[in-house]
Amino acid sequence: MARSKGLTDMTSGKPLGLIVRFSIPLLIGNLFQQFYNMADSIIVGNFMEERNAAQAAVNTGMPVIFLIVALFAGLGMGATIILSQNYGAKQMDAVRKTIRTVYTLVLLISVPLTILGIVITPWLMRLLGVPDGASDSGTMDMAVTYVRIIFIGLVGSLGYNINAGILQGLGDSKTPLRFLIISTIINIALDLLFVAVFGWGVAGVAIATIIAQAFSWLYGIWYIHKKYPELELSLLKLGVNKPILFKMLRLSLPSALQQSLFSIGSLFMQRLVNQGGESFMAGFGNATRIDAFVFLPVFSFFAALTTFTGQNMGKREIGRVKQGLKSTLVVSLAVFAVIAAVTVLFGRYLLALFNQNEDVISYGMNYIHAVIPFSFIIIVQFMLVAVMRGAGQVMVPLLTTFIGFIVIRIPAAYLLERFYGKEKMFYAYPIGWVLSLTAALIVFATGRWQRKSFVMTNLGDDESDTSSV
Repeated sequence: MARSKGLTDMTSGKPLGLIVRFSIPLLIGNLFQQFYNMADSIIVGNFMEERNAAQAAVNTGMPVIFLIVALFAGLGMGATIILSQNYGAKQMDAVRKTIRTVYTLVLLISVPLTILGIVITPWLMRLLGVPDGASDSGTMDMAVTYVRIIFIGLVGSLGYNINAGILQGLGDSKTPLRFLIISTIINIALDLLFVAVFGWGVAGVAIATIIAQAFSWLYGIWYIHKKYPELELSLLKLGVNKPILFKMLRLSLPSALQQSLFSIGSLFMQRLVNQGGESFMAGFGNATRIDAFVFLPVFSFFAALTTFTGQNMGKREIGRVKQGLKSTLVVSLAVFAVIAAVTVLFGRYLLALFNQNEDVISYGMNYIHAVIPFSFIIIVQFMLVAVMRGAGQVMVPLLTTFIGFIVIRIPAAYLLERFYGKEKMFYAYPIGWVLSLTAALIVFATGRWQRKSFVMTNLGDDESDTSSV
């Protein structure tokens, strides 16, 4: 079957050119994603009276939501690896069956997970040490409200991310950008309407988020079905292909665990931050939003290199993979150096966009000075992991995350906070990165990732090996 024009074959042509062209839509999409995420904090920080408490509530709620989404991101990563390798090997039957399998799992799991999230939200907020009581401007109540509403719309968020992951794995980075732009515009418009006009506070920004995500998800299904009919994406045609499911779980469980460890590490860090009070919480949260902007090009190159690796591993083009890694690493570090310099020099002005309180800005600068100058360490690790992950070596991210984010960063943060004050705790980030990079370099040097393959053939008919839902 002929493949649609929008899907990119990355197994021929100059590696750097392919990777850069693929990453540009991803970069633009990541920019919109950050505007999307930042809109909540900026709007509550400028249109609510209790702005510090509202920002603290929204910023605290994000790691909880990220933990849940991260579990599905691991599942999506397993599907993306299978999709990209089979697309590179021109096994389109396996591509279609992989899409049906991953979509079926997401829809089956999202409902009970939503109910569970709504029930345990207050407990999670207490576990994170969110300030509770009248003296703390209602931060706890606002955080619980925000997180519960986000959980209600969880299926929209997961659905959008699955749509984007499917297309990126097949070489289309432009269509997910279309979905994201639409969602961002809707979210910001509704944020302003619900908060600035209706006065709904943090509930308003949460409602705006779930409406925007649901629309983007459903529109995405319609658009993919229309533009790429050969993928056969339809909510009315679902099923689980057992061979693909087992392969996907083999790849996904380490990825899901890795994402969960990252999220758990973030939750422990958030709990420590929450002990510093509302201004410290707001400053940390706002600084991490800026930090996310700094890493946007890196994340885009990471995703592009992962897809590039997957497709070329499908054809066993190891030399092309190594060439792509070298070129991407050089470009990533060069772009990061420029953006990082601007961020450090103008950090106070950037933080003032969120909140003009001087304490909040100062605490945010503590984070920027401790983290941004050393971020080149994690960039090198990201690129090594992108190659190994695209090849199917999914245990490496798990290993490096466990070492850097759990074994090293969390104890280091608590020790720094205890002996040097809360302003110094953020130096735990580069400390953990050094150990993570060391582990990634050792595993990469063994060359075991070069022997991975997840090309699927002889899957049989749908009736014989697919359990319809």
